Formats: sequence, C-alpha cells, structure tokens
Amino acid sequence: MALSNYRTTRTNTVHHLGSRIAHKVYFLEEDERNDFLEMLFRVATFSGIKLLGWCIMSNHFHLLVYLPNKEIVSEQEVLRRYEAIKGHTAVINMETTIAQWRQSGRNGESRVTEWRDSQRRRMYSISEFMKILKQWFTVEYNRRHAHRGTLWESVYFDRVVKSSESDISQCLAYIHLNPIRAAIVASFDGYAWSSYSSFKRGEQTATEGMRFIYGNNTSNAEISVRHEELMRSLLEEEKLRRALEIAHKTAGGYLMPRDPLTTEAEVAQATVRMQELEREIVAYHVQRNTAESAQERYNALCEETLSMMKIHPRFNVGQLLDAIAVSRSTLYRILSDLKSRGLVQSSSRGNYSPVGQKV
Repeated sequence: MALSNYRTTRTNTVHHLGSRIAHKVYFLEEDERNDFLEMLFRVATFSGIKLLGWCIMSNHFHLLVYLPNKEIVSEQEVLRRYEAIKGHTAVINMETTIAQWRQSGRNGESRVTEWRDSQRRRMYSISEFMKILKQWFTVEYNRRHAHRGTLWESVYFDRVVKSSESDISQCLAYIHLNPIRAAIVASFDGYAWSSYSSFKRGEQTATEGMRFIYGNNTSNAEISVRHEELMRSLLEEEKLRRALEIAHKTAGGYLMPRDPLTTEAEVAQATVRMQELEREIVAYHVQRNTAESAQERYNALCEETLSMMKIHPRFNVGQLLDAIAVSRSTLYRILSDLKSRGLVQSSSRGNYSPVGQKV
C-alpha cells in the first residue's frame, strides 16, 4: 500500500496508519515488536487516541485508530497521561517543579500554564501520536543496538476510513491478514503481534477495539465468526489477484518464484481467465472501431476498460491511458460511469480497481 502525505485534523474519525523501516530492512525482531507494542499502548494513553487494531511486522506496522473529539483535560489528567510516556519518576519531578513554580508567584503560574497547554496540544493529534511513537522507539532501538540515524522512512501512511462498520471491519481484516499474506503463519490468530490474536486471548484493548467496530452487544464468539469470514473472503480475493498477476507475468516471459498463497491449479485457472479477458478486449476493440453510433463506441470502450482493469488490477490512470488510447477526460468519464454502476471502486489516493479487488 502506497505511502501518502495526506493529512486531516478532523476528529471523530477512524484512521488506518502505517510506517515502514527505512530501506525495507527487517529490524523488528520479537523483543523489538514487544517493546513497540508497549510503547504503542502508552502513547495512545497519552494522546487520548483509541486503538482499534494493529499488526506489527518485522519491517513495518499497521494501526487502526479512532481519533475522538478533543477534550480540555484537567491538570491532574495531563500529569497522569504524562506518566504514561515519561514514567513515574518524571511525574514526581514534574509535580515538584510545578509546586516550585507556583510558589514563585505570578510568573511561576504562567510557566505552569505554558507547560500544561504544551502537553495538551500534543494530545488528540494523529501527527503527534505518530511522531512520539516513532521517535521514542527510534531512540530506544538506537541506544540498545548502537544504531545511528533514522530508523523509519520519512513519511507515514494515513488514510481516513469511512465510518460504516463494513469499511472499518474490512480495513481491520486487511491489517490482520498481513502475516498470512507474508506466509509467516497459517491461522488467523496465530501471529502474536496482531490485535486479532490478542482479541482471541481476551486482551482488553483488542477486545474493546473489536467491540467498537462490531458493537458492544455482539458476543466475542459472533465477532470471531464474522471477522474470520471477512478475512477468509479477502484472502480468496488476494489469492485470485496473485494468481492472475503470476499468469500475466509468466505469459510475458518472466520467471516467477513460487507464491505461498497460490497453487499451480489456481495459476492455470487464472491463465485461462486472462486469455478469456484478452479475447474480450480484442472483441470490444473491434466493436469500438466498427460501431455505427457514438453511444455504441462508448459502451464498447467501457467494457474494454473494465476488462483491461481485471487483467491489470494495479494499473494507474496513466497506464490505462496508454493501453486504451483515449483522452484523459474520456477515461475519467468512463471510470466515473463504471463506478456509478458499482463495477469499479476508487481509493482516497485516486486509484481505481474492479470491485472486489484491493485498490
């Protein structure tokens, strides 16, 4: 999934967040992933952000979080949250400092207000949440491993998820499938650094996150059934997409390594499907060129575009322009029509794909 610099400060929103280790290096061993999770919980406490789900891989991480409406928290609450990221000793020292400031008179009270407000400004902010988390982990990692310089790629991914249950649950299912797509585990709850395995173990934060999505009146057993059905469905779509991609590249003369998610039979079926789609494209192209009316040409062009997208689900608009040879305005009109008919979907980054395939 591509990185994005898109940011929003709107509250009462659900965010899919992620970041990758620089140069895609696999730095996060088991101890580091455990440390990252501990820091994640503590930074969420400080920020006032609700964790809905997570998956910490060895070279990147995915988070699903809810950003609530901002609250002006009391000074005592500021200190409680401050303790989450700085520790008990730091809070004791800060309380002593605040008492000393107040004893010094009006200027001292201003210093208390300035410190308290500076901490409040760091709360209820996705950018501050990610900044604190990534910088804290980097400092600790560098200290323990004699590593220097940056640990993460320069930007983090941030996508606001639509507020419907289906959109949020589908996003979380995609996050939970990461270890299976990477062929690390075979079961949905077999990866220790996934919030789904934490939910299955009865861990409170993960359980509250799942209930936020599926409803507080839904039993854990029903949540498991519904969520695993969704993951199973997404996994089958991923298998089909990979099989089609392997079939296409193999037909182009590339030697493809074995994919752990697909079988030779699935690739063979995808090859047959790809050949059928290619014949459809040729037929629609001929139909487009021989059509007597502009509407017939346009309809054939829509079908040709859709067939092309099914073969190349990761095509961007520029590649589609080259493949179909139409103007940009015509292509966007076609994509808009296909979307209105429920045949294609678009992402917040402006990419399109056939319905049922990841954008």
